[in-house]
Amino acid sequence: MFTGSTEVATLLQRNIASRLDAQGRPTPLIAETGGMNAMIVDSSALTEQVVVDVLASAFDSAGQRCSALRVLCLQEEIADHTLTMLRGAMGECRMGNPGRLTTDIGPVIDAEAKENIERHIQTLRAKGRNVFQAVRENSDDAREWQSGTFVPPTLIELDSFDELKKEVFGPVLHVVRYNRNALDRLVEQINASGYGLTLGVHTRIDETHCPGHRQRKSRQPVRQP
Repeated sequence: MFTGSTEVATLLQRNIASRLDAQGRPTPLIAETGGMNAMIVDSSALTEQVVVDVLASAFDSAGQRCSALRVLCLQEEIADHTLTMLRGAMGECRMGNPGRLTTDIGPVIDAEAKENIERHIQTLRAKGRNVFQAVRENSDDAREWQSGTFVPPTLIELDSFDELKKEVFGPVLHVVRYNRNALDRLVEQINASGYGLTLGVHTRIDETHCPGHRQRKSRQPVRQP
């Protein structure tokens, strides 16, 4: 059993492919790898519930979970309002020592991970993408930020889903706005990303829920609030 990146899982699969047991059967490999995990939110969703779920899925464990939310897909009509509430909630998150119960976001695993995440953020910022970062100001926490491998919760707006080419393993949430009439196209883009571990759908409309089921590359069930 292996948990880690898709690249390493592929390498392991290749290395053990020729290993057969006495009956000529291949060595089994169970791997949970990364995912370009998405959440689709339409105009019927309850914004307060969306914000609660997005914060938990994208930023718990500093986004260092294979199942963490990576791309939030918002219907155009409710995108501005949802993002305003989400930014406000991000600003109330406390970043610091994960040993404290009052901490919402801890550090990423090491300095290399921090550098990779910050490089990704800077690359998109240089392309003109809207980048938002915020945490609750606290002098005690701020001292820890100087020595720890902390990355504040980050929100980046993309022009389209397919602009994101690989998973970013950290507290970085990408946002894509979509037109209601282009929902099928959005699902196609999610499928075209190559892999996915989870998919979330916030809707009270069956027409949204059904296209969500066509997100065939997600290996976890779609849930409807």
